[in-house]
Amino acid sequence: MIEFVLSAFALGFMLSLVLIGPAFFLLIETSLTKGWKAAIALDAGVIASDIVCIAVAYYGAKDLATYIETHPSLFKIGGFIIMIYGAFMFKSKPALHINNAAVVSHNYFKTFFNGFLMNMLNIGIVVFWFVIVGWVTITYPEDYEFLLFMGIALATFFSIDLSKIFLAKKFQERMSDKLVYKIRKYIGIALLIFGFIIILKGFFSFDGLEIEEVLPSTPFNLISK
Repeated sequence: MIEFVLSAFALGFMLSLVLIGPAFFLLIETSLTKGWKAAIALDAGVIASDIVCIAVAYYGAKDLATYIETHPSLFKIGGFIIMIYGAFMFKSKPALHINNAAVVSHNYFKTFFNGFLMNMLNIGIVVFWFVIVGWVTITYPEDYEFLLFMGIALATFFSIDLSKIFLAKKFQERMSDKLVYKIRKYIGIALLIFGFIIILKGFFSFDGLEIEEVLPSTPFNLISK
């Protein structure tokens, strides 16, 4: 159980890093210019869209997860998708500062909706959640396990976002654009490695072996248990 909780915490923390980008700065700048209530409304909209993506992915991934378990070579496809996302994180330098006047207003419901829409229209986020949900579904096939795991991960993710909101000034002083791009590169490298390990799982599982037996000390082993 402790390992289960730690894995969920690790996923939530990883999400707070992997999803760093324009939304990160928008959240901080909103907290500074519009106040913490507007920032929480914005973040709640983003989290709500994440929950919608997770729900859609979960009900769409259940049959797929069963199919993958009987055709483990499909891990190669999932690993390849993660490697593509990692390469994108490593190479891309997106504009980090969005005009928050266009997204955030004094109407908190409108701010919530704009946060929801902004996140939902990001195809990279949608694809990312489908990959994550597919993987968690395979690892924890029971409904209650999945709900508890994703609940802990999202609670961790939201808690970190709250710290960004209430410590916005300190984050703004320390998180320069250059540092964010550097973090994205490190995350990209980590995702490339993780994707490669998942591809290896496809090969080893296909041959009747488990990658955990060959690479017992990799980060993959923590997430997959």
